[in-house]
Amino acid sequence: MSVDNGPPKPELPEATVPVTPPARSRFRKRTRRQRDTRHRLLPLPHLSSQPATGLTLGGSLNYAYRLPNDNFNRVYGLAWSRVSTKLVQDHILSARMRDMLGRREIFNFGFFASLDPVFTFYGINNNQTLSSGELTAPYNLIRMDNWGGWFTFEHPLYTLERPGRAPGTLRHYSGIFYYVDVIKGAPNSRLLEELPSAEGTWRRGYVRLGVTWDSRDNDWSPTEGSLIDVTFDASGKWTGSSSNWGRFHGSMRHYWTLGQSKIVLAHRLTFDTLWGEPPLMTLGEFGGLFPMEAYGGAYVGRGFGRRRFIGKHKATAGFELRFAPVELKIRRHTLGLGLELFAEAGLVSQTMADMLKHWYVSGGPGLLLIWDRFVVFRVEGGFGKEGGALYLQSEHAF
Repeated sequence: MSVDNGPPKPELPEATVPVTPPARSRFRKRTRRQRDTRHRLLPLPHLSSQPATGLTLGGSLNYAYRLPNDNFNRVYGLAWSRVSTKLVQDHILSARMRDMLGRREIFNFGFFASLDPVFTFYGINNNQTLSSGELTAPYNLIRMDNWGGWFTFEHPLYTLERPGRAPGTLRHYSGIFYYVDVIKGAPNSRLLEELPSAEGTWRRGYVRLGVTWDSRDNDWSPTEGSLIDVTFDASGKWTGSSSNWGRFHGSMRHYWTLGQSKIVLAHRLTFDTLWGEPPLMTLGEFGGLFPMEAYGGAYVGRGFGRRRFIGKHKATAGFELRFAPVELKIRRHTLGLGLELFAEAGLVSQTMADMLKHWYVSGGPGLLLIWDRFVVFRVEGGFGKEGGALYLQSEHAF
């Protein structure tokens, strides 16, 4: 390092001999440096579980930048890595930035990798009731590996100021996504018997356009407001995809605090429809702002096997009562403890004409732990007509 690039010289020269402080200041306490509360860095161990993937262990590094008296994080970054006892791996690096340009816009971007040797395939629109033994049989397992990334942008179009409540914001939404799926079925598996064309490498590049309405008071654990999104996806050879397909998705989420209590009623209504030749991975997921596995699993259809019902046309309704009356102060942090009750119903079919022929209903209780309204842990038991399951997750289902 050159002299010019070195550290600046101190304004006062160092003493060449020890100096005894004056008697009056000998025992003076050092001034404690004030903590910058705008920055929060929280490393967290990860513990989750559901029958299809087993017990999952890992960790995440969460970073948030939030201005004083602001309910939303200006910057939220996540580095996540986890591995399950069934060797399912997820690795994520993502970031969300709000209002960086002073226009209340939102940028999201990230990268994702998943290696899953126990991915489930129960067939497309399979409405037969399966026993617990059939649900876990190797016949329904395939290997699914995914790599990809995304970039999305939300820009405010209209803001409704509501005195004493969080403002409501209508935003334009656009994004680009690109994933590569590598699918392999075991010999004599259901995949090779019913859908052998799905095996191999599939590319999923698509663009998304839509609008969102957000009036929540907090994006991690809201107690009032709503989040509504309507999006269209377009995919084809021109986006680097292996096939041509499209999707319409709409979701409504509302949150109400009941009276003066700490009970929050939350609900989600979702409709998702595909056309063209969607790949297997797309048939088994909902799109929109927060893509999730189609009916069955830890986020929608709790109580049914993971991705139990898949098809081109899907609809769900979910309701939760969340009650967290206990708040514990742990140094500078707050830990909320509470209970929840939930119920869900779903519809899945390959044609719109058959949407109402089969209903899937589930529900159950759960425990909630909410850390600084920043991270949510939930432990739930979900029960449906094919049995039940225990779930441990690190965020609300919606």
